[in-house]
Amino acid sequence: MRLAAVFITAGLASVIVEFADGETSAPTIRVAVVVGRNSVVTSVSEDTLRDVYLRRQRLWPDGTRTVPVNWPAGNPVRERFSRSVLGRSTQELVPYWNARYFEGITPPIVLPSAEAIRAYLNAEPGSIAYLPASDVDQTCRTLLWLTLEEP
Repeated sequence: MRLAAVFITAGLASVIVEFADGETSAPTIRVAVVVGRNSVVTSVSEDTLRDVYLRRQRLWPDGTRTVPVNWPAGNPVRERFSRSVLGRSTQELVPYWNARYFEGITPPIVLPSAEAIRAYLNAEPGSIAYLPASDVDQTCRTLLWLTLEEP
């Protein structure tokens, strides 16, 4: 049996687990799946989130268009989200999006910062995004918390 000790770094989102045999697991970060304060979206499951980000689901239950928001390529939070939620790295998704392009389906929009993401969420009622816990504030509403491991 392996025993684990968890160390939380002064309120930060990273956690390192050290097992009795000295082995450590990858650091993790807490990410909030968020919408704007006045969003039509009130809840989301991880399966629905995957379908929205892969553009398999393009409407919310009330008929509002889904607008998933991504961080820029190369962003470590995006890479962790892609691997954990979508099951593929951002590089592995390139052929997927190339194929969708010919079906008239575009990938999620990309915004460069937490500030830009929060502003967009409040301007577009069907939008949804993910933010590190430290970037969540009163301008957005959290639907789901995810713990993402390092790729």
